[in-house]
Amino acid sequence: MMKMKTNMKTLLAIAFVVLSLVSYSQNVNDIKLNSDKVNKFQPYVEVRHGGKAAFNVWKENNKVQYVKEMWYFTESFYVKRNAFTEGVTLDESIIDIARFEDQRKANEEVSIHLPGFKDAIILLPSSKLIYKHSDNTNSNK
Repeated sequence: MMKMKTNMKTLLAIAFVVLSLVSYSQNVNDIKLNSDKVNKFQPYVEVRHGGKAAFNVWKENNKVQYVKEMWYFTESFYVKRNAFTEGVTLDESIIDIARFEDQRKANEEVSIHLPGFKDAIILLPSSKLIYKHSDNTNSNK
């Protein structure tokens, strides 16, 4: 009787883990990356993972983490065009969004004005992020 209870608990634990993993992978699969944005921002992710060759190996071995990090660098902010009357148009590809992470707020968007540009960078609130970059992470993980 005791052995049956132990086996049942083990089976339930395994079922829970499997269902959790399936649910998690479906959520990651629901993340859609914009290929134009990926092309613009991939250089930032490559540098964080040791350059193009090391990045390609990392990306192949860390598919879920790749999607989450790429989402962060492409979708955790947006550019509000013509937010100011003076300045030049901001080229999105110059934005390493991790530089502004310390300004992000928990529950409200933050507008960042870069001098000389007429566009503003709008950071999504932390509560809307599916992944948050941390400088404390080891880029070789």
